Amino acid sequence: MDEGKIVLIGNETDLLHCGYSHAIKDSGKRYPSAVHYTHCMILTQLNVDESAVDELLCTQSQDVPRRAQQLLLENMPHGHDMNSLASYLQGSRQSYTMQGLRLRVEQDQDFEKTLMDTNEALLIVCDSRDRELGIGMDEKIFMDWMAKEKADARQLGFWMKNEASRPADLGQNQLGFFLMWIRYEVKERRKASLLTREVQHINGLSTDKDDKPVKISVNDLIISLQGIFRPLSNYYPFPFEMKGERYRSVEHYAYEKLFNALKLDDKMIEKIQTTPLPVDVPVVADRIFRNLEISSETISEKISKMDRWRQSAMKHKIVHNEYLQQLLLSTGDSIIIDTALGDSLWTCGASETELQRLLTKAYVNPERIIDWMRGDKDGHVPKSVSNLYGNKTGLLLMELRGKLAAATQSRIPLISPINTSTLSAIVSPHVICFTAESVWHPLYPAEIRVAGDQALLPSPSHYVALQATKILGMNKEDSDYIMECQSSLDCWTRLHEVIESKGRNLEREQNWWMEKRQQTIKESLQLLLEQHPPLLRALLDTGDSLLVFCSRFSSIDAELSIGMRESDFRVWMHEVDITTKQLIELCCRPMAFRPPYLGGNRLGLILMELRREFVLKGIFPQNLPELLIGVDTILGSDSPAENMITLEYFDILQPFNYSSLWINPLFLLAKTGNSEAMLACCRVKQSPRLVTVDDEKISEIVEKLGKENEANTEEDVEYLNKIAPEDLRAVFMKYCVKMRNRMNELDRQNGEMQMMAMETHRLQTIRRSLADTKEKEVGPTPGSSTSAPPLPPSLVVSAQPANMHRIAAGRENTTQFDMSYDYSEMEEDKSRHVKKEKQEYKIPTIKRSFGKDRGNDERRNNQYNSGRKNNDQESSRKRQLSPRKPEVIKKPPPEVVAPPIVPPKPKRNPDEELSDGEILSTDEEDNS
Repeated sequence: MDEGKIVLIGNETDLLHCGYSHAIKDSGKRYPSAVHYTHCMILTQLNVDESAVDELLCTQSQDVPRRAQQLLLENMPHGHDMNSLASYLQGSRQSYTMQGLRLRVEQDQDFEKTLMDTNEALLIVCDSRDRELGIGMDEKIFMDWMAKEKADARQLGFWMKNEASRPADLGQNQLGFFLMWIRYEVKERRKASLLTREVQHINGLSTDKDDKPVKISVNDLIISLQGIFRPLSNYYPFPFEMKGERYRSVEHYAYEKLFNALKLDDKMIEKIQTTPLPVDVPVVADRIFRNLEISSETISEKISKMDRWRQSAMKHKIVHNEYLQQLLLSTGDSIIIDTALGDSLWTCGASETELQRLLTKAYVNPERIIDWMRGDKDGHVPKSVSNLYGNKTGLLLMELRGKLAAATQSRIPLISPINTSTLSAIVSPHVICFTAESVWHPLYPAEIRVAGDQALLPSPSHYVALQATKILGMNKEDSDYIMECQSSLDCWTRLHEVIESKGRNLEREQNWWMEKRQQTIKESLQLLLEQHPPLLRALLDTGDSLLVFCSRFSSIDAELSIGMRESDFRVWMHEVDITTKQLIELCCRPMAFRPPYLGGNRLGLILMELRREFVLKGIFPQNLPELLIGVDTILGSDSPAENMITLEYFDILQPFNYSSLWINPLFLLAKTGNSEAMLACCRVKQSPRLVTVDDEKISEIVEKLGKENEANTEEDVEYLNKIAPEDLRAVFMKYCVKMRNRMNELDRQNGEMQMMAMETHRLQTIRRSLADTKEKEVGPTPGSSTSAPPLPPSLVVSAQPANMHRIAAGRENTTQFDMSYDYSEMEEDKSRHVKKEKQEYKIPTIKRSFGKDRGNDERRNNQYNSGRKNNDQESSRKRQLSPRKPEVIKKPPPEVVAPPIVPPKPKRNPDEELSDGEILSTDEEDNS
């Protein structure tokens, strides 16, 4: 009805009605339908006798309300009547009806499927017996009433929402509202199940007081101790006090305890204490051991206690710092790995990208990864993943996180909050995705100027790096190392490399990662858009669409991107049925409360903020110059830059950037058994085939291959094998261009020949028409015929070439002949001369005889042949133009007049070809 916007539900015979006969169970008791459950629970709450309740279970669904009222009257609670219980009965009926429908949706799959198939339609219960749950009309009466009122779905929905304006004939339709609410709950429950990942409880590394393994809670998310998480690592220079002494880091504490156990002097211990970076502490210790010639056996006896020293120092550092506790809790239930260059048992030999690749396998799950890190029960780890063994730092941090999480449920965001209320209010359902190769990314190589008197910066990323050196207090050497390169990608990589390699003040780094980094990115993009109007025009043309930065998930950039490829992201949005407003709210949650591998998309939100600010300033895209490049180029669509990670070397031409896969929300959904999602997330890009652009080099190769070599096939093959594939592709393209140009030249020549032939044919046609016109005006020349062959050379008067002309057939002819024939009779009878029409053909008028007609026509043929006998004697070569009429016996024969004597036509040479347009006449066929 009305294009599916309204769904009508009948009485108890309808599957969606609460009185439909389908048993439900609750608390070990079985009820024939939801309406039985509702009234039984009401009677039970009013302490009605159980036998009466059991009697109600045997009643038909349509009679349950009436029978329940009778039983209540018979077993009325003391001091009450129907009036005093009216409000209670009404409220109880609504609540227990909802509860019965919830039980049914859990236990009846057909009911759930039918209810969800109604989508967003308005549900109307057409029950003529109940104006409270239904509308008090059946389907037919309701349809007639709708036609009478001329109401549509919108009007009906307004009446249902506003009771005051509802017509008196229309019931309350409470059951319809209950069903729509149940439908909403089921949809949200399904969406929540798709957005959350089951947490697994796995044995950790340590044991408790009862010598049982400590349980750790993990999901599929991998967090590397990089970026904002780096202070949690033992190799981060974080000073702390323990037992009255101050230590630079956990590693400094462990090695100082080792030196004390080896009873080394204070000067040796001072060398450890003065080592600035924790990563260099083991190097300094090994050098001291070699200089002092301490045996490895002595060191091995004491070094076994270092694990306990590291563990105690790590826990002390985190427990006594509130920010580090909140930072650890913000990792949620993720698997933590420490990829620093340190002790192989305390760090993880596999990178974050390698683990993300492993999790795409169907047989790999978090439990198996933890087992590989701890070592299997037999201590065996597959050789292909042997680098995972160790990671004690991550395992102990996950154990400590579980203890801290039991005390609080709060989680801090890893980035400063953004005001999303204005963005959510104006955002449209449309989504526009862009990558690091787009014109709106800080890596875009467009020059910007901070102030009028300052030098140009090669890209927005250089502005971010320049501000980072000031905020983090970097020295001149590090600043020059970062800013000296002109490439935006190299500058971006060097910046984070310097931040990761050298520890800064914790407060400065916290301020940088949580607030200043996003602030400087916004400032750099604002300068970019203000100084390059075409880029601003492209941004304003996006309207109110949601902008999403698509890139691979990484711990250091988890808040900037969405964590997926564009193709995976769009399929995931369709599968979970999430709107743009819900996605903004989801991205702004702390990482611990987001689905695994779903990023914060802060870069997209920053661009949306800038777009709104420019619009509020009164800037219209029509007044700005247009960016004359394609949309895919503007957005960087389907770019291999989606696989870029800040701290890893990236070459956009590497083939693995096109075929790389990593775990993401769509992959997690596909691993639950969704085959369509698996096909989508396993789709890879086609890597481009590189072609050399050095035209001089390619021309030399083509010239060398073009030389004529005699029997040097093997040398040519050897020479071709030495040429790089990129050069061979360029050579092939050059040959293709030459071949195409040659084919175009041949086509041009062929066209010119066709035009010449058409022009020749046109001129011949004009000549023939002129000759025919002249013949009609002047009269025919004796013996001339447009279809006659040229006369023999002996008949042509060569002394008068001026009198020669061409007839219409294209042959030369003469008007004067050597009069060796007698034309006197023809000249005398010139007045009786019959003009021969052009191309006159002799049409036989005598019907050929077959069978018996042959004998009957012998006499007629003899008479006809006798009439031709004299003429045949005069000229055996002459053919009469038309047959003589047969003589009539009853009348005297007419006087026969001899036809004019026509000179015999010359015999045609059988080898002579016909000219263009010439047709061989019947006379010429006989003569030939």
